[in-house]
Amino acid sequence: MRRIAPRRSTALIGTLAMAGTAGLIALAPSASAAPVDYRAHCTNPFLDNIADGDLKMDIQVTPAKATYTVGDQVTVTWKWLKYGVVPINTPLGMHVGENKALPKGEVLLTGAQTASLPVEGPRINPDAAPGEELKLSDMTASVTLTKPGTLNLAPGNYTSYVDAGIGSDVATACTPVTPVAPGTTINVEGSSSEDPTVTATPGEVNAGGQITIAGDNWPAGTLTPELCAADGSACDAGRITGNTLAVGAGNKLAGTVTLNNNVAAGDYKVKVKGSGVEALSGVVKVKAVERKISLSVDHGPVGTTVVITGSGWTPGNYVLAYGMAGDVQDDDVSAYTEAAADGTINITDLVVSKDTITAIKVNEGSDDTAVTKPFRVTVPGRDLSQTVTGNVVAGGLTITQEAGAIKLSDITLNGQAQNMTGALNTVTVKDFRGGNTGWTLTGSVADFSNGNGGKIGADKFTWTPKVTTGAGSPSTAVPGSTGPIGTGATLASAPAGASTGGTFSADADLSLAVPAYQAIGTYTSTLTLSIS
Repeated sequence: MRRIAPRRSTALIGTLAMAGTAGLIALAPSASAAPVDYRAHCTNPFLDNIADGDLKMDIQVTPAKATYTVGDQVTVTWKWLKYGVVPINTPLGMHVGENKALPKGEVLLTGAQTASLPVEGPRINPDAAPGEELKLSDMTASVTLTKPGTLNLAPGNYTSYVDAGIGSDVATACTPVTPVAPGTTINVEGSSSEDPTVTATPGEVNAGGQITIAGDNWPAGTLTPELCAADGSACDAGRITGNTLAVGAGNKLAGTVTLNNNVAAGDYKVKVKGSGVEALSGVVKVKAVERKISLSVDHGPVGTTVVITGSGWTPGNYVLAYGMAGDVQDDDVSAYTEAAADGTINITDLVVSKDTITAIKVNEGSDDTAVTKPFRVTVPGRDLSQTVTGNVVAGGLTITQEAGAIKLSDITLNGQAQNMTGALNTVTVKDFRGGNTGWTLTGSVADFSNGNGGKIGADKFTWTPKVTTGAGSPSTAVPGSTGPIGTGATLASAPAGASTGGTFSADADLSLAVPAYQAIGTYTSTLTLSIS
């Protein structure tokens, strides 16, 4: 973690743009029985107005057959015939280093079988200077043929991932300027396999959360999950950070996918692609994770160091902090870090070096992710301060009750043991001490007597405690156990904690067990309640 000086920051962004552009221009061309030429348009987050690239490629299917059969597994190869070049105006004349570019793309299957087949090549390429060809590796994948008929194969979108030496790859996304006609066509015979299925649970999850995936009728092979809009469009594998998907016995699909922390709130579907087949799940509702930051100080003189902490950021992404002069970002006041695995950030070295700074903005690559907090630069002779104090004095821990008498139900002797029942008058606990200490409300009872020698032991008197915590109370009270009250039993309690207090209502169902041949009379005892 360190501050980015303005010149260093510019050079870094230039390097990223160059590396991403080189990978982009090397996007694979369309394939057919003969080589296919086409143009690709590419975008990179660090470079504007990238020129379209002329490409030439071939799609090969092996083993080569005149006719294939449903169930055959074939290898599809995206073979480069004409490479793009590293832009001649790459900042500082920087090269794309040897074995730094990783190509990934998709071959579109249409006709008898419809799917997007992910293809990938190894990170193998020679060093390439500005103006030289960037010779990327060929990309391959296996696909299982699942339906009879004519199967067409054409190139789709393509993304290059270039290691620019900043700890993570720079991705450059590419699409054909115009739709590319199928390059290779094969014939498939046999009986159709059942279509694959996908289910996703739970139906609601936080961004950054995990979704369990299951399905049937999946062929063995590499699986790629994507998160799509609710109508199945705009599918994006980048919204998913990891998965454990696999096909097991009985062609059953199982595993999990983990969503990116920055997925916007909304309704989505999970698409799983693999071995020439694909399927969509039902709708999954994603709740966005709120990005948060805190500043160690929100004001101070020029030269103040601000420590920035936060949560909800994408694990592994670089998060940058900048000083803002009104609506203008000042690159001279900047620092960055990499978000931890749990989405937290800790930027310790942002120095407010100018008196024009009015706020600090934090983002991880776009304004959509930005969080801004105000910062006030204090200037001697221009800023005055007055200390304001006030005391919050602790209150007490008290109990009150609605009434002082309890009437149990009457019984008539019938030769059987019976129970007198009733209810405790509600006791209100008020804890206004403002500390971190808990409390316990207890009760005790003496033997019951009819004043004429008749007696029922205190152990025959039982309760079933109940308690309600008042709205806004920092503590949560719990009821005591059901059982005899005797010389001491808990009606309700609240544990100690970081912050305690509140109001609580405690009561209980009461029962007095009366023996079958108990002496008649009005039996009385005293139930004593106390809190500590």
